[in-house]
Amino acid sequence: IITCCMLVLLPLVFSGVYFVGSIVRPVQKVNGATKKFAMGDFTERIPIETNDEIGQLCSDFEEMRIRLRELIEVQLKNERNSKELFSNISHDLKTPLTAIKGYAEGIMDGVADTKEKQERYLRTIHKKAADMTVLVDELLYYTKIDANSISYNFTKINLTDYFEDCIDEYRLDAKTNQIKIEFQNHLERNTQVVADPEQIKRVVDNIIGNSVKYMSRENGTITVCLDEMNEDVKIEISDNGVGIAEKDLPHIFDRFYRADASRNSKKGGSGLGLAIAKKIIEDHGGMIWADSKEGQGTSTGFTLKKVMEEAKNE
Repeated sequence: IITCCMLVLLPLVFSGVYFVGSIVRPVQKVNGATKKFAMGDFTERIPIETNDEIGQLCSDFEEMRIRLRELIEVQLKNERNSKELFSNISHDLKTPLTAIKGYAEGIMDGVADTKEKQERYLRTIHKKAADMTVLVDELLYYTKIDANSISYNFTKINLTDYFEDCIDEYRLDAKTNQIKIEFQNHLERNTQVVADPEQIKRVVDNIIGNSVKYMSRENGTITVCLDEMNEDVKIEISDNGVGIAEKDLPHIFDRFYRADASRNSKKGGSGLGLAIAKKIIEDHGGMIWADSKEGQGTSTGFTLKKVMEEAKNE
């Protein structure tokens, strides 16, 4: 009888131990992971050992762990970006402020002892103040667009008409810098895109502005080329300027990024122009890129979504 009882009870005992273990082990894992969560450690993976309610509980905790870790990583990245942002702002504001202070002291202390010197000092103060205004304006705009608080006014644009008007304006400005602007249009006359005209103008202004700024050669040429790309239109702006170093090229669309040579030059600029252009084009559902060779020039291109024939006829 005893033997029979043991034969009956032992499997029950082992199955009970296994059953209890299948509950206790996962709960202990979840409990241990929860304590680590409280200390900010989201690295410990919670194993999913069963397909029952306990397994579902572990699966939910594991999903929560992954999500929390992602949120923490985003938060840390944002904190690093904020520190970098403030550091760059401080750097870029300090330079013109130091110049303004120095030239103002020169006037007050009598160093600028002639009318010509005083006028030169005042012109420099005015220019540095204007540089600061541009920096602050671009910074405020970047802050808004990065926070997705810019309202776009999307409309259908005939790209040929749009760029013909833009090129006429750019040619007047470029002529004063002895730079020639060429326009190559490979689109059909009625090709349209859906875009915000003002924001696309800002993108083109930033790209052409960089080309003019870093031309530094006689007989400089900037070429604006429009091409078809299946469902997109490609706008490419090329120049024969100084070009960009290979090590700097992958970073030119990062905010505040400037090559060392540019940062230490007298060219100025906030380092936000191309970052703003990138955000605008991405918000339009397009792509933006750049190719360059030092001493030969730079080509910056972006795409916009084309209005298809069916949509035009509606």
